[in-house]
Amino acid sequence: MLSERLREAAGSGDVPRYSVVNEGISGNEVLVSGGGRPADNPSGLSRFGRDVLERTNVKVVVIDLGVNDIIHNPGQADPDRITAGLRTLVHEAHARGLKVVGATLMPFKGHRAYRTDREQVRQAVNAEIRSGTVFDAVVDFDRALRDPYDPHRLRSDYDSGDHLHPSDNGFRRMAEVFDLTSLKGAAPAEL
Repeated sequence: MLSERLREAAGSGDVPRYSVVNEGISGNEVLVSGGGRPADNPSGLSRFGRDVLERTNVKVVVIDLGVNDIIHNPGQADPDRITAGLRTLVHEAHARGLKVVGATLMPFKGHRAYRTDREQVRQAVNAEIRSGTVFDAVVDFDRALRDPYDPHRLRSDYDSGDHLHPSDNGFRRMAEVFDLTSLKGAAPAEL
């Protein structure tokens, strides 16, 4: 849906002519490899080179990772470790001159893994992301998809039914709130 928006707006104003390569993996975490699909499911840190840095002509990377670190590893769900992992990805992207747009972590109340201590970790990670100290630009999927009456859960029409993954309407909303001009430009390469 983001690709469709980019195609429709390409070349107008400050919207770049980009295509989208989706390297999302179900159950993927920033820090830990393990469960999910595929079964070996390498962590974001271990697959970033293969999935992003080794691709030709990449200009910008969008990172939407972190909630599975909270859900799958509650004993290790430290907001400082998660944001440090995200910053490592940003540092690696900057070393290649890539701009990084990061997403806030979406709510998951109602999911079987939800607990208030995990919600506090999600809130802390989101606060750090929103502060502007993690990514070059931020897309606030949390704000866009949360239920205004219960902000710890997805709005019902944006919920696929598992209280974690967005529905088609949710994905459409995510594409709608994405500031296409945030994709323009690049980060200075670190030498």
